[in-house]
Amino acid sequence: MNPMRNLSAAVLLAAILAVPGTAAFAATADTAKVTMGVKTEIVPVANLVDMIGSWTAGDLAFLDKATSIKTFDTKALYPAADQAKIASAETAKASQLGKFRDAIRADTALNAWFSANHIDVNRVVAVADPKGNPEIFLY
Repeated sequence: MNPMRNLSAAVLLAAILAVPGTAAFAATADTAKVTMGVKTEIVPVANLVDMIGSWTAGDLAFLDKATSIKTFDTKALYPAADQAKIASAETAKASQLGKFRDAIRADTALNAWFSANHIDVNRVVAVADPKGNPEIFLY
């Protein structure tokens, strides 16, 4: 057995793990199950409007530990009056949403996970992690 090969593998693994959001998310990206949220599970529109565009880089970190992630298609689940409020918030917070979506695209593994699960990054308006159960809201 070549001890240098084992050392090289250990160094490579340490280097990969030192880069935030790469290897950890890549491992989960293969196993996190996506489920669709239903109307009985939606948050009140006022709560959702407050969440739109409000994020930090750390908000995406909980996705790397998730075993399941629930998505909510707000266009299908909320009535027209609520959709108007969501659209208004999306417009008002366009700059923050642009940065949020760019952060998703910048993380290769995270962006690949969104793509593999057919979740359009351009529709993501909010993420939440109530009680350790990640949720993604689309508009």
